[in-house]
This record gives sequence, structure tokens and C-alpha cells, in this order.
Amino acid sequence: MEQYTHTEGPWVLTDVSLTIESPDLEPDSLTSMLGITPTDTRMPGPSRWRPADDTNGLWILKCNDRISDTLDEQIDYVLSAIEPKSQELQRLITSGFQAYLQIHGFVGNGATFRLSTSTLERLARLGIPLKVSQNANER
Repeated sequence: MEQYTHTEGPWVLTDVSLTIESPDLEPDSLTSMLGITPTDTRMPGPSRWRPADDTNGLWILKCNDRISDTLDEQIDYVLSAIEPKSQELQRLITSGFQAYLQIHGFVGNGATFRLSTSTLERLARLGIPLKVSQNANER
């Protein structure tokens, strides 16, 4: 008699992004202030791609599997870019901007990812929340 076992591995097709948003965000001004080129921006106002009440301007720095293979490397890429600008980031947050680090990936039953203590410490020093979103669609 055959026995079937299924073990799910780590999340796949992951990406990590730092998002800064505000109703009055001007992406070019933010890019100049931070001295970092974003991977994506959106001017404030309605967008056909987002819910009607989501009109914030966005500034996004993203790292995905095209840039780096592992989740740890993707997180390091984004945090290493923004850590030298932590004072500027804190000024933005204090003035009403929202900033967060988001991890996204495709998952299955039992899929896991791990964050090291040092990664969590780095994130805590920046004072921004971590958002985790998964896609459980069949791959």
C-alpha cells in the first residue's frame, strides 16, 4: 500500500515593498527628499485599480524574485535602502504620512516563512508596521 504525504515549502513568488502614502503625497518631491528612486508611484486621486475611497498618493520601493531569490534578501534590499533615511522617514510619519513594509507571496497548506530577530529589530528601529498578505490561489 502506498502512502502519500504532502509537505508544503516556503512561500513562493514573494515580494517585499516599502510603501509610503498620503492624500497629499507628491511622488517626485518625496523621491528628491529621500534620494531613492521608487519602483512605483501614484499621484493622489481616484484610480481604476483601487477601491473608490482609496485616493492616497503612493511611493513604493519593491524588491521581488526578479531582483533577489530569497525573502530574506528581498527584505534586506528594501531595509538597506531606507535605513540611511530613517530620520526623513520619521519626519514623514510625524507629519501624517503612512509608511509600512509589506511582504506578499503565494502560499499553500502549511507554507511558512521566517523572519530573523535581526530583521525584526531593524524594522522596529524604523518604527513602521509590517503587513503580511498572501495569495492562496492555485498555482
